Amino acid sequence: MTSPIRHPVVLWAQREDIIYLTIDLHDAKDAEITLTSTSIDFANTTDGDKYAFHLDFFKPVKADGYKKSATGRKTLLVLDKQEPAWWPRLTEQSGKLNFLKTDFDHWKDEDDSEDEQPAFSGMDFSQMGGMPGMGGMGGMPGMGGMGGMGGMPDMSSLASMMGGAGGMGGLGDMMGGAPDGDDSDSGDEHDESK
Repeated sequence: MTSPIRHPVVLWAQREDIIYLTIDLHDAKDAEITLTSTSIDFANTTDGDKYAFHLDFFKPVKADGYKKSATGRKTLLVLDKQEPAWWPRLTEQSGKLNFLKTDFDHWKDEDDSEDEQPAFSGMDFSQMGGMPGMGGMGGMPGMGGMGGMGGMPDMSSLASMMGGAGGMGGLGDMMGGAPDGDDSDSGDEHDESK
């Protein structure tokens, strides 16, 4: 029995003149990619499972000279549009494809500045393994861990320390000598300033 063909997750983003396609599939370094000016076909077998998709583009792209970067987890394609313009969607058909999603890591709106760099774009976070020469913080001196809360008294001894309030029986004079009465509003408003 042959396994069904699955769709990898495909992320897309655009600029006025290029399209970013990210194919989220591990070990796809040897994938078959066929790009024409109007469509793209992708096929790969990973761990015995077959993955493939076909997309018809909204408008033509340049089929020659696209850029490809494949890592162990993803394949990134950068495609040049034949005519610079913002597309309302990636595909020719307007229906939703469940495997096609917006790539917010590469997304930029039409009204965003082209020369604006994303925050932290120049930083290589892989080099920030720690502050060199700082060692570990170690924790607060003399604490030695909580140790199962060994020094905490139990609830009955806490109640005895509170002066016998154990069963709330010590609330006898909490009302401060106020007359017993109904707590509901009677509708009679009296002005105590008289």
